[in-house]
Amino acid sequence: MEIAVRMTHRSKRNYLILGSLIVLCFILYIGLKVIVIGKGSLFQRKFNFDDNAHIQMLEELNKEWELPEGYTIDDIEYNGLNMNWVYPKDNSSDNVILQLHGGAYQRSLAENGTNYQRFAVKYAQISEARVLTIDYRVAPKHPYPAALEDAVMAYQWLLDQGYKAEKIIIVGDSAGGGLTLATALYLRDNDLPLPAALITMSAWTKLDYKRMDVPYVGSSDPKDPYISPFYGEYSRFPPILMQVGGEEALLGDTLEVADKALIAGVDITQTTYKDMFHVFQLLYPLLPEANNAWVEVEEFIDRIFNHTDKQ
Repeated sequence: MEIAVRMTHRSKRNYLILGSLIVLCFILYIGLKVIVIGKGSLFQRKFNFDDNAHIQMLEELNKEWELPEGYTIDDIEYNGLNMNWVYPKDNSSDNVILQLHGGAYQRSLAENGTNYQRFAVKYAQISEARVLTIDYRVAPKHPYPAALEDAVMAYQWLLDQGYKAEKIIIVGDSAGGGLTLATALYLRDNDLPLPAALITMSAWTKLDYKRMDVPYVGSSDPKDPYISPFYGEYSRFPPILMQVGGEEALLGDTLEVADKALIAGVDITQTTYKDMFHVFQLLYPLLPEANNAWVEVEEFIDRIFNHTDKQ
């Protein structure tokens, strides 16, 4: 049964017009962020996250997770920014994945439980790269541009350590997906070296809402592309992989940005996973669709780092 609808260079615009109401629901202590945006009725747009089955799966995964044998986590502090490396103990690769976590720009790395340690290890396993995850400052104490400043600083730190831009992929989910795009916009606009590629999962790219203030926006213009990459322009961008669930409220965020990137001539691969919800990739290896999504991520990373042909 086909589970994904793929958009590459011949894609056509098919996005949903988002409503003006947003509810940010944080699922128990595990830190899975849910964003539901409805038009009119709150539940008019189906999120399709089963409170019993899916949350139980994620709780189980986080409860039982342990750092796999052969992997190391090193904590780093640089200029007030906490970061951690995840990598195989025998790793000698000069490839790096810079991970920007989700959480509505309001949940710190620690508040997200083991979600992003699991993600970091997964990225390391499928890429054989070193994975740097940063604990960027979050709202409401630290609104925009704090998270963007931290992401750019971490990227610049990698360059200062001798890692080459063409050996770095920036990845992020939800708010981290939006921050991934915003970081690349900033790098391009300031003539800084661009990374080899970007990967987003359920990217939150549109933070301007008429009936609700988003803490991260603060007193800034919510339509600033560095806050809402939905309004960005994507010429001269590196290759991008964008994944999104077919039944999540942020579907339109991804489709619109992917369409803009396509028009700008970017090497864009956008995949909508049928019937899936916000950041469903968290439920690997228990959810088949999550496993399929990670296979796609692995193939994309292999193409970027090893210059294999695009499928």
